[in-house]
Amino acid sequence: MRGKRVVFFSTPAKGHINAVYPVLRALAHAGVRVDWYCTEEYREPVERCGATWHPYRVDFSRYRLEELTADFYRLYRGLLKLNRVCYYDYMREVEANPPDLILYDSMCSFAKNIAKKLDLPSVCLCTTLAYNLPTLIFSNLFWPSLKLTVKHAPELLRLTLKEQCFRRREGLPGFSPLDLFVNRGDKTLVFSPPEFQPFAQSFPPSFDFVGTTIRDRIEADSSIENCDIYLSLGSIFAARTGELERILETPLFRGKKVIVSAGYAAADLQKRLGRERLTFVRRTNQLALLPKTGLFVNHGGLNSVYESLYFDVFQICIPQQEEQRLTARLVEKKKLGLCCPRPRGWSEAELRRVELKYRPRIEHYRRILRSYDGTARALRCIQELLRCCAND
Repeated sequence: MRGKRVVFFSTPAKGHINAVYPVLRALAHAGVRVDWYCTEEYREPVERCGATWHPYRVDFSRYRLEELTADFYRLYRGLLKLNRVCYYDYMREVEANPPDLILYDSMCSFAKNIAKKLDLPSVCLCTTLAYNLPTLIFSNLFWPSLKLTVKHAPELLRLTLKEQCFRRREGLPGFSPLDLFVNRGDKTLVFSPPEFQPFAQSFPPSFDFVGTTIRDRIEADSSIENCDIYLSLGSIFAARTGELERILETPLFRGKKVIVSAGYAAADLQKRLGRERLTFVRRTNQLALLPKTGLFVNHGGLNSVYESLYFDVFQICIPQQEEQRLTARLVEKKKLGLCCPRPRGWSEAELRRVELKYRPRIEHYRRILRSYDGTARALRCIQELLRCCAND
């Protein structure tokens, strides 16, 4: 693969980047030039993996995560605008120096459009569960999405017509709303085992459920101590400290040694709420901490759910977005943990009974999760596509 060049357009969010990082690192170490577009926040890890960092010219701070992902309508509106801006920003740049392959995060529909426009092969890297019509209709996403569609029907129609006009003008394929969430490429690599994906058999053969990259992200850290509960609800909660405080006031956390990952709000929360056995941190090495944790309270993000399962840690999911609700409900349906849309006054005895009841299922899915080498499978798919391109 030496001498080949790929361009990767990533979503600048920790969960999205963590899941694919080992694959990009392996590509770079195999002699492939990786031009990675991301924000300044991730420049150091991008360069450390051997890729060449390129800054996004879009100011992502204008697209606040807690607002953009609040519901289907706001996500739809925000992604349409963001992807049109990025398409115009980078299409000429890619055209001037076309790579052998375009890689892109599933939220970056502009990258798929650039690949289609320039007739370049592309691979979509999907770090969430994959979505298609059956997944949408038979999941918790359907009714909330339908209600928002009815409520915002005139504006949604206007946005859709505008996107269709844009695509016709640029000579791009027709628009499907699902394109914004899973942008199917020549290959779509889903970083999830098929056993956890709803309706996995309904996806076309171009979808490959490769599994996770967890085993290649583990780094030992002897400085991390044991804790009773690890609470990490994602970067959105850095702007919702009131909700975080209410969760910590429930009986489950009393008298326990708790570590709270709170982002940029950690220092302020430590001053206001810090007490014995309660520690707020800006960030932590989650993969090193989980094996030393008794209970993991997370937001239902797919990375966190899989990492908890990988290390055999019982979990409670408190989802904040529709995508997280789908994952959290799957966790409860498959008896891998609990889904609590609102904090509950769980007692330790109640949790222990549920955990013992769910233990056989947790062990079963833990074995499945550990049986997949997501990095190796994803790398093999990308290399095969690069070889096909070379033969053509």
